[in-house]
Order: sequence, then structure tokens, then C-alpha cells
Amino acid sequence: MEHQLPSGLQPELLEDDQKQWLANAICGAITADGSIAPEELEYLERALSFLPTQTAVNNMMQAVKTQKLPHLERLPGATREMEVKIFIDIATVISVDNVLGANEIDYLLYIGRKLGFGREFVRVVIRWASEGIVLRRKMQHLIDAGSSLEAEYTD
Repeated sequence: MEHQLPSGLQPELLEDDQKQWLANAICGAITADGSIAPEELEYLERALSFLPTQTAVNNMMQAVKTQKLPHLERLPGATREMEVKIFIDIATVISVDNVLGANEIDYLLYIGRKLGFGREFVRVVIRWASEGIVLRRKMQHLIDAGSSLEAEYTD
């Protein structure tokens, strides 16, 4: 449960080739916009933890730095539920910095195709991610507004 992703997916239960695919997909999501936001570092660390050796970790770090991640094929041996959860997790990673740019949308379309989803389902997930961004921004506005209020304690 230590590495459970937002969808509830537990990467430690995946096969090694599935973990590698997931790590590549997450690292691709992190670099899709051309930079790595501080909010994305936690997901980078998680993705690296899926890899079996220090050599694999070093290779992935180099690929992230140069933004030359391997081309993804279909996710090997996946169930449909696994594909859905992974797609939701990738959308979560992409939107964690509260920005959903054109390159990130293109990446979601790419990953959606690799996971066997049509454009309509991909659009639904993109809309869901966008709504999450709006809610997080509103939350930050509430925090800012509430922090400036004078306390009114009652006994």
C-alpha cells in the first residue's frame, strides 16, 4: 500500500514489465509540458521506485533530463480495470501542477490510444482533470481569503 496511486492502483502488485511501462508513462506525463514542476517531483520519485535496479533508475533519470523517454507500446498483460486506473493516474500527474496545456492534452490522447480508449473517453477524463484543477484553484482562493480574516472565536 506504500506506493498506492490516486486511483487505488498498487504498482507493487504489477508485473515487472507493467511497472516499467507505468514508470515510463508517468515520466512522460511529468515531462509533457517541457518542464518539471515541484508538485510533480513526488510522482517522479514514485515512478523511479517501480524500477528494479539502480541502473534502470539512472537510465530513467537521464531520459527525463533529456526528455527522450522510450516510445510506449500497449501495456502488456493489463486488465481493463488496470488500464482505466492507470489512465486516471496519468491524468492526475499531468494536472497536479494546476495547468493542462496543449502538449499535456496531446500526451493524454497518446496514452489513451496505448490503453485502448477512444477519443470520447479521453475527453471525459480530460474534463475531469480540468474540473480538479478548477477545484484546487478555488481551494487556494479560500485558503488565501480565510487566512486574512480576523478570528471570531465563540465559547
